[in-house]
Amino acid sequence: MGQAMAIGGKVLQAGGSIFGGIAANKAAKAEARQMETQAGLERATSQREAMEERRQARLLNSRALAVAAASGGGADDPSVVNLMADIDGEGAYRALTALYEGETEARGLEAQAKARRKEGKNAKIAGFINAGASLLGAGSSLKERYG
Repeated sequence: MGQAMAIGGKVLQAGGSIFGGIAANKAAKAEARQMETQAGLERATSQREAMEERRQARLLNSRALAVAAASGGGADDPSVVNLMADIDGEGAYRALTALYEGETEARGLEAQAKARRKEGKNAKIAGFINAGASLLGAGSSLKERYG
């Protein structure tokens, strides 16, 4: 009776190892999906920021032109043209920086998601290996006792 209980315990231990590995894999996949969703949100946010930076540059250019006209200067005055070019350049720079930052963050999250999936797969494999080790241990124990 005691040997049957020991074997039953090893079988349950093996089942628990398998179940734990499968559960860890499912959890890792779910976490990876969340990270990928967050990566998409980071990209979308950076695109909105880039659009806002471009809009701000257009507004600033419009104001600079209005101020130049109000002061009696023309839109083709070299200082006005240079100022507007500088504003455009700064707006483009800020927009591209926002896009770069969002893309960098998104790629980092995607790399984490990939690593998390790999961890889940490894946990699942480890569960099966641990289950096999438990069953082999039970078999070895039986062989020792009963030859």
